[in-house]
Amino acid sequence: MRAEADFCFRMLVKGKQRATGHHEAGKEGAMSESRAVALARSHLEAWTNHDFDKARGNLAKDVQFFSPAANLVGIGEYMDAPRGLAQFAKQVVPGSLRVIAAMGDERNALIMYEVSTAGGAIGSKVFPSAQTWLLDDEGKIKLERIVSYSVPR
Repeated sequence: MRAEADFCFRMLVKGKQRATGHHEAGKEGAMSESRAVALARSHLEAWTNHDFDKARGNLAKDVQFFSPAANLVGIGEYMDAPRGLAQFAKQVVPGSLRVIAAMGDERNALIMYEVSTAGGAIGSKVFPSAQTWLLDDEGKIKLERIVSYSVPR
């Protein structure tokens, strides 16, 4: 876990975004994405558009998820726990994902993004977030961390 944090810090401080698959939303001619960034972006696209089967397929059996709201282990908890992904994602407006920046290498990804919610327990809000992912040897999400906050729309 420390190695992932060190990686993200080095990437931000040393400005090696382009060499490792950095991509800014809407930027013409951006380099192709690294393997981890491509998977993380695909995972975000899946759950924000309510494709929970695809999201579930991106996960390692022993996936670990850390957020201020929950620490979850395993696909079942990650997806279906009271503070799991599906409970939040069902309130996300499909198509509202806006990726601000992304960088990574073959195993690590860092993406800054925002999504919008409507209705439900959360109400109508915008959630700016920064999230990291670590892939296992099979290219599945092994570790995911998120920091976000909500802003009323």
